[in-house]
Amino acid sequence: MKHLLCLLVVLVLTPKAAHAGKATFDLVRYTAPAPWKKSAWKKETEKEKVIYTSTDPSNRTYCRIFIVKSTISKGDLDADFDSEWKDLILGNYKVTEPAQVTDAVEEDGWKVKVGTFEFDGGTSIAMLTSISGYGRLVSIVAVTSSEDYLPAVQALLGSVEMVKPKTGTATATTAKPASSKGAAKPAALQGYMEYSPFTKTWTWKVRYPPPAAKK
Repeated sequence: MKHLLCLLVVLVLTPKAAHAGKATFDLVRYTAPAPWKKSAWKKETEKEKVIYTSTDPSNRTYCRIFIVKSTISKGDLDADFDSEWKDLILGNYKVTEPAQVTDAVEEDGWKVKVGTFEFDGGTSIAMLTSISGYGRLVSIVAVTSSEDYLPAVQALLGSVEMVKPKTGTATATTAKPASSKGAAKPAALQGYMEYSPFTKTWTWKVRYPPPAAKK
């Protein structure tokens, strides 16, 4: 895979455009990936997740994005992330190196943590984003064999709005996805992937970090 020092391609949507065409799965409101080389992404909806897949037969590359249905949080983001890492990543991919993990960021009651790693001899990238809040845990997984797909991953993450479950319940089915009110758009998801030639790893960089809390 061709490596770049820094990927500066970030899709910025206006508030009006960002809300148009939003899809909802469980507690996640998002904009589905745009057609790739005039080919629509294949969408599969399962009970526990929704999957978007795009392939390019001309150069044998692919990208898959999973939005996983929320589960009960363990009450600690690190524990939540570690559990999802074990279930969603270690169980499905041949991980030989530790993940490059971002610091946890909290905003509007939601905490976000991102981990990335390369596999298949550095030819593919996997990314786990865990979002925890209000007693629930949501994870988004992206796997690709080409950095050309990274803008699509960044755009989907950047469009995410988290819908707060109703007070007093831990079941995701009670969320109210119809209105944009009460939906938080975590700034930690507004970012891009950066490659370091020194460590030969990809990391997620927050493009618009939230302002520091007042002391």
